[in-house]
Amino acid sequence: MDLVKSLGADEVMDYRTPEGASLQSPSGRKYDGVVHCTIGVSWSSFQPLLSDAGRVIDITPNFSAILTSALHRVTFSKKRLVPLLLSPNKADLEFLVGLLKEGKLKTVIDSKFPLSDAGKAWQSSIDGHATGKIAVEIES
Repeated sequence: MDLVKSLGADEVMDYRTPEGASLQSPSGRKYDGVVHCTIGVSWSSFQPLLSDAGRVIDITPNFSAILTSALHRVTFSKKRLVPLLLSPNKADLEFLVGLLKEGKLKTVIDSKFPLSDAGKAWQSSIDGHATGKIAVEIES
């Protein structure tokens, strides 16, 4: 929770607590934007929390999220689920490197493993409790 706040979130809900699991705004206000960081929480759970034109950015979209997003587009819904789908390209990567160099992008590394311990890195990822990215370093 502290990590997410340190990255700039105004409010944070911990889905592992009763309050967070019920997805109730701690302040009672409506959100313009929500970054959805976990699996197993449906779009309908977020709708009451959103302002009239609020967006939920789903960083772990499944097929259902993609269909819901498409439905919102064809029905001109103001509230929307936006699945984060990325196709990295050179220009985008150069932009991100620039942000890193300027100190405008913060990276969070949970742990680092040598390539010889890639299995341990994978297990750490599967366990689902990493706070940040898990890096596998290639020895030179």
